[in-house]
Amino acid sequence: MKKIIILGSSGSIGSYLTVHLSNFFEVISTSRSNTQLFENINNVSSHTVDFSEKEDIISFFESIDDKKNIYGIINCYGFQNPIERFQKTDFKTWENNLSINLNNYAFLLHLFLNSNHSLKKIINFSGGGCTFPRQYFSAYAISKISLYKLTEILALEYKDEGIDFNIIAPGAIKSKMTQEVIDTGEHIGDEYSEAVKTLNNGGQDKGKILELCKLLLSQKSNGLSGRLFAAQWDSLDNYDMKELINNKNLFTLKRIDNKSFIEKNKL
Repeated sequence: MKKIIILGSSGSIGSYLTVHLSNFFEVISTSRSNTQLFENINNVSSHTVDFSEKEDIISFFESIDDKKNIYGIINCYGFQNPIERFQKTDFKTWENNLSINLNNYAFLLHLFLNSNHSLKKIINFSGGGCTFPRQYFSAYAISKISLYKLTEILALEYKDEGIDFNIIAPGAIKSKMTQEVIDTGEHIGDEYSEAVKTLNNGGQDKGKILELCKLLLSQKSNGLSGRLFAAQWDSLDNYDMKELINNKNLFTLKRIDNKSFIEKNKL
């Protein structure tokens, strides 16, 4: 059974993936505090890792004895705060967001890629604001679009080594982040009302995220890399995989110029 690492296993998406992917992989799960979350689940080993501390990241990395047997990494970590107009944010919190969501995750990847590894699949998660300007979420959105670019660039750099890097937009998932938005208050407008709606209706389907991860972890998707997929909308079963791999513009971010890239509702 192949081994994968799931970062941020205590979150809504991370815990769901850890439980269900343990049916197919040996899972090394990480969370900031709760190592007993999966004690009754087979094929899961749990580690405490504070991603705001590089020393913690190094300790976790060094604790993995069989790095050569790690097949994939799924990065579910996401730190959302501060939620506020940029001018009014606490800048240390703003800066810390980028450190956790981007810098320190990249640091862990850097450690792995410089080790004797056999990584083949890397899956990251984007978030609201990656593909559109999201008012009041400047740090979070910037960290996520940066994570997209990291994914896209590493896909090119490691193409010849056969490592696939992809990123998933999960959709509106009911989570601790949803409550954080609500706790911020009604002054953030539509963000507040949409969070209330997500909380009340249970959010979108985590099962679609799981199925997409299973496909991206499979050999069927070998060579499909550097893409941003929307779990709730993109049904990859509708595509010929070879054509999808060869069409480098599909599921990527491009500038609309009404020549090479045309806005559909303007046709």
